[in-house]
Amino acid sequence: MNKNQIAKKYSRAILNTVKLADIPRLIQELKAFSSFIDENRQLKLLFAGQIFSDEEKGKAFAAIKPSLKFNAGTEKFLNLIITRGHVTAMKEIVAYTINVYNEKQKKATAVVISPVSLDRGYADRLKVALKNLIDKDVDIENEVDPSLLGGFVVRVGSTIYDSSVKGQLRLLKSELMR
Repeated sequence: MNKNQIAKKYSRAILNTVKLADIPRLIQELKAFSSFIDENRQLKLLFAGQIFSDEEKGKAFAAIKPSLKFNAGTEKFLNLIITRGHVTAMKEIVAYTINVYNEKQKKATAVVISPVSLDRGYADRLKVALKNLIDKDVDIENEVDPSLLGGFVVRVGSTIYDSSVKGQLRLLKSELMR
C-alpha cells in the first residue's frame, strides 16, 4: 500500500471510532506526534524501520508516552500505527483526517500562495469570495512564494485557482506554442 492508501484507511478508522467533537483535539495530538518524530531521527528510524520487532517498538512508545501527555485514545491509535509500521505515513494520515473532518463539518482549507504575505482585510475578502464559490466555510493558510511576481494561487482540496502572473504567462506560452 502507498502512503495515501494507508492515510485513507487510518483516517476512516479515526472518524468512525472517535466522537466528532473530539476530532480537533486528536488532530492536534497527531500533528504534535508527527512533528516530534520528524525532529527525532533516531525515533523515526526505530518506529519506521524493519530492524526492531513490534514488541520493541511498543516498549519504546510506552517509554515516551508519559512525556507526550496524549489522550488514551490517541495513544492507542498511535501504538497501532507504530506496530503496523506506518509511521512514515503520519503526515498523510494527518492531512487526510483534516480533509475528511472538514468535509463532514462543511469546511475547507484554502492554501493561498502569494508573492507577499496577505494582509487581514484581503484575506477576509478572499475568504468570503471562496465561501461563495465552493459553498463551505473556508480557513486560509498563506504561503509566500516570491517567484510568482504578482497575483496568487489558491488550492482548495484538489482544485487549483491560478490567477498569478506566472500562471498567466505559462498559459500564454502554451497558447502561442500551439
